[in-house]
This record gives sequence, structure tokens and C-alpha cells, in this order.
Amino acid sequence: MKTNFFILVLALVIGSHTGIAQERFKLGEVPMDDLTMTVYPGDTSAIAVVLYEDCAVRYEIDPTRNDFKVVTNHTAQIKILKQAGLDKANISIPFYKGKTNIMSERIYGIIGYVYNIENGRVVRTKLSKRQIFIENTSENWQRVKIAFPNVKPGSVIELKYEKSSPYYNDLDDFVFQSSIPVRYSRYRVTIPEYFTFRKRTAGYEHIDYLEKNVNIIYILKGGNTLSCNGQEMTFVTTNLPAMDSDSYVWNANDFRSRVIFDLMRVEVPGVFYNDFTTTWTEIDRRLNENERFGRQMRFSNLMRDELAAVLKENMSSHDKVVAVLDLVKASILWNEEEVLYIDNVRRAIREGKGSSAEMNAVLICLLRDAGFNAYPVVMSLRSRGRIFSMFPTQKSLNYFIVGVDIDGKPAYIDASYKYGTVNVIPPNCMVQEARSIFMDRPAAWVDLHDIGQNSYSINITAKFNGEDRLSGTVQRIMTGVPSASYSRKVENQKSIEDTQSEIETELNINILDFEQGKPQNISVTEKFSFESNETSLGDEYIYVNPLIFPYIKDNPFKAETRKLPVEYSYPYEHVTSVTLMIPEGYVLDEAPVSEVINLGDKQITYSYQTQKSENDIQVIQRININQTLYPTMDYQEVRNFWANIASKNNSQLVFKRVATQ
Repeated sequence: MKTNFFILVLALVIGSHTGIAQERFKLGEVPMDDLTMTVYPGDTSAIAVVLYEDCAVRYEIDPTRNDFKVVTNHTAQIKILKQAGLDKANISIPFYKGKTNIMSERIYGIIGYVYNIENGRVVRTKLSKRQIFIENTSENWQRVKIAFPNVKPGSVIELKYEKSSPYYNDLDDFVFQSSIPVRYSRYRVTIPEYFTFRKRTAGYEHIDYLEKNVNIIYILKGGNTLSCNGQEMTFVTTNLPAMDSDSYVWNANDFRSRVIFDLMRVEVPGVFYNDFTTTWTEIDRRLNENERFGRQMRFSNLMRDELAAVLKENMSSHDKVVAVLDLVKASILWNEEEVLYIDNVRRAIREGKGSSAEMNAVLICLLRDAGFNAYPVVMSLRSRGRIFSMFPTQKSLNYFIVGVDIDGKPAYIDASYKYGTVNVIPPNCMVQEARSIFMDRPAAWVDLHDIGQNSYSINITAKFNGEDRLSGTVQRIMTGVPSASYSRKVENQKSIEDTQSEIETELNINILDFEQGKPQNISVTEKFSFESNETSLGDEYIYVNPLIFPYIKDNPFKAETRKLPVEYSYPYEHVTSVTLMIPEGYVLDEAPVSEVINLGDKQITYSYQTQKSENDIQVIQRININQTLYPTMDYQEVRNFWANIASKNNSQLVFKRVATQ
């Protein structure tokens, strides 16, 4: 069963009102009640709270281009309540850097203050230019970084800035909800009659909405004026709860309350008309013809000699694809950029370094040279939010991987994923909706969230040694994404000794010897022998957890209710197999019973099996995650399922001393 539950939170929370309450606010002033606040009444655990936020968006005429631009005026006040909230005083504002100044966005008019109460009086510290930095984050993106001074628990920070963008056909989404509570947030946008947008909202929280007609006058180059009608739309939210990142949600922004604008058309009567209403088929066509996308994948013989050297006549189709992938990885180092558009594939090969887009475009070109049907699969990364496929818009796309037909079956690859391989792609790419764009047939939606085989198995042999301590050997085998993740961790570790020490601390054991797996694709194995610091022989009875190292000790879903869905990273199988020798002089007195538990229609299956022989007891625990997405309505069933598994993982074997004659 697949449930597109996130659709349910779309466009359902706008409430139309004749008036919207205006929060009293004046830049440069902070009410004493806010300055003295030590706990936010709406959430006593909050580390910080947005006291006030206002974002006003308007259209202006840019005289240098004699065209429209979008100007955003943003103001906010944030109260820092606890030490953990200090990072909320470090602000980043991204903006686009075009090829020319007139095609670049600008951030300007930055004003900031920090308010503290010191010795009974209000002290205001002004943000200086030395605390404002500009950083390059990619070839086309920069960000303004602001580090507020003199911030401590109890401080209130205040920020005002403006942003100017020549891209008037692309209004940024406005997100009301945050990782901290929001007391008041308002978004206002004034749009001249020449622009027609479709507005929609997402999230669970109510948004008040007011719309009114206004008259707008623009001053044109040369002093002439342009008068037109327009719409002023105001969206207000109050007392929003925090929505922080969650271990069981791919991207919290998918469910935060926000407003989204999609441009439908631009029309200046008698002068200009452009219909932006589109379909996915039209987006496919545009991408295929784009100089920085489809046309960059039509090169042949990019690495003719190198390709010929790695392809052998007796290779299977699968092995040929892997050989081509390995060639790309060996020739081009990923520069850490995750992008959709391709700058220059030839330069990436020449310089030996490139973005994800350039690496994947080179892979497509080489696979086509090798006789394969290869094509881009476009998507929005999990970290950047879901695609709403019922609202076609090219701006929702921000990444692509490679699709390739191997012996008539589609397979998927990301060349920038160092330890990935065929059907082993980054979890960030394992989305429900991606679009395969073919050259010779219509595009198709594909579901990438459950591709490949991902498993983690632990084999343990244990006994009580001569010092009456539980000891044994462990072999961990990882395949698919777990193997790639492990290999990346090994590559980035400080030392093998540090990794061994981390395992000892995590499992409360002493490792006697350690054989770390060599980073590689598909599968990796780690082995070590251990002596436990927890379990030892007793007098009359010995109590031992038969799993030795339980999969979980506590139910991860402690809350009685949950607004968010439950999302697992990807389907996987986790198996623990233990053989425990019965200690000499003891007999097995109690053992957990074998049991099978299923969630729903076997979307998640759990089995726990025990089998006793004359000298040992064997326990095998198996968990299969087959469905990764569970709507809120299924939360209680999910919670109860994991409560049962946690209980089983805390079960004990009981050995009783044999009475001597």
C-alpha cells in the first residue's frame, strides 16, 4: 500500500477573514515583558521564540533594465531563552549570483540590534559591518552571514533587511513555521494586475488571509508614470508550535505551514503576453532542449580511449555499466555541489572536478557511447522538499541522477555518490516522485524510495570465558546503502583506534581484536571479538539478554499523539543471529518465546525465534521494513508495533545453577 498522505496537508488551511489583527511593533523597540521573559508560555521547553516577523513583497520598476523587479522587506525579532538557542543569532540569507550584476539578486539595508537587560536597564548593541559576511556557496549562489554580538540567554535580536531580485516571475515560498515557536508572523505581497499567480498553502496550522484591491503607480525611466490596479494579499499566523527536524521525517519543511506562489501568466495589454501555465510534458521538452541540461548530454566520444580500455567483450551488461561508472568516478572528483543544471561537461573532464550534474551528464554520455539507453531522472531532493506533481512547475526541480536500462530493466545511479553503485543511490535521492526524461519516448514518473537491496546483519557467537565474563565474536555485514554509509564513515574517520573506541563505548565492551571493513561498493564486512562489561556469572541465576546487543532498548515513538507522518529512510532488512553457549554448571531456566509480529498488511514484519540444543541456545531476530511512509492516522498502530519490539529486545534468558550432589 502506498499513501501520498502529504497531499492531504496541501491548500487546506487558509481561512478568509474581513480583517486581520495587527501585532503592535516598532523597529528599535522591544516591550519590557519580552525582555524579561525567561520562559515562553506557549512552549516552556523552547530554546528561543520568534516574537515577531513581517515580510512585505512588492513589485518595482528597475530603471537600469526598464523592467519589473521584486523587492522584499523582511523584519524579525527573536528571543533567546536558553544556551542551546544561541545559534538562532547566526543568520544566513541566500541569494542568487547571476552572470552579470543586473541579473543578480542583492541583499542590502541590513540593520540589526541586540537587546539585553544589564544592571536593571536596557542595553542595545548595534550590529556592525564587521559582523556581516558574504560567502560563496556555489558558482551561482552566495549567502549573507550575520553573527549578532553580545548574545546570551535572555537577549532579543532584531533584524531588518531588503532583497532585490530581477526574477519577478519567481516569488520565493514563505515559510511561517520554524524549528522554534513563532508568536506572530505576517506575509504581505502586492502584485500588479499584469501578473496572475496561483497561490496555495501547505502545513497543518491555520493561516488567516485577507485580500484587497489597490491602485499602484510606477515611475518609469524618463519620469513617465504607469498606473495600474493590483492585489494586496496578507497572510497571518499566530502562536505556531515549533516544528523541528525529526528522525522519522525526511524533511520537516514538507509539513511546515507556508505559502507558495506559482506564476500562471504575464500580460501587459497591447504590449506583452507570456503564458507560464505549463504541463510536465512541456517541462520535459524545455529540459531536453536546454543548453545547460539536455544538450549537455548529447556529446559523444568524450572519453573514447578510456572507455574502450574498461569495456571487455565477455562482460555482462551490469558489469559494463559498473565499469563505466567507475571510470567516471576515477576521472572526476565531486566538488560537493548538488545541482540540476550543467555548466560544462568537457571542462569537468579536463579539470577532473565537477558538480553532481556534470558527473551524471558525463555518465549518461559514456553509457550511450557504450550502447546503453541512459537518461536523466529529475527530482527534488528530500532535503529541499517534495514535488507536488499536481502543480507542474520547473522551479520544483533541483537535482537529477542517471537512469539506465540494463537487460530491459531500469536501474538508477548517482555518479557523485562515492560508494554508491547500480541501484544504490543516496537516501536524499530516494524520493517517491522523480521523472525519467527520455529522448525517444514520453517521460514517466518513477518511485525511487524502495529501489535496491539494503540490509544489515549481525552474527554473534558468545560464551562465558574462564574469567566468568561474557565474551565472543561479532561479524557485521552491510549491503546497499548501509554499506555505502559505512564506507563513507570509514573514509572520514580520524583513526581506526577512535572508531574502535566509539564501538566499545556504544556497546559497553572491550574489543580484543578489530578487523575493519575495507570501504567498497555493494557489501562490506566488519569483525571483532569482545568481552562484555555488563554480564558475568552470578551465584544461583544468570540473566542475559539473548540478543547481546539489542536492536532497540526503548520505543522510539514515546509521544501519545503525533501530527507528523512516520517516514523511514528506505526499505531494509535487519537480522541479528546469536549463538550463546550454555555456561558450564547451569541449565536454561527461562527463555523468550518465539513470536511473529506484523504491522498492517505485512508492511513491516518482525520475527523472533529461539531454539535450544544440548549445549547452546540460538536466537534469530529479523526486521523487514517494506513500506517507508505511514500517515498520521496510522501512528498508534506504528507506536504499538515498536513498543512490542522494544519489549522483546529487553527480554532475558535465565540460567539456573545445577544443584551439586
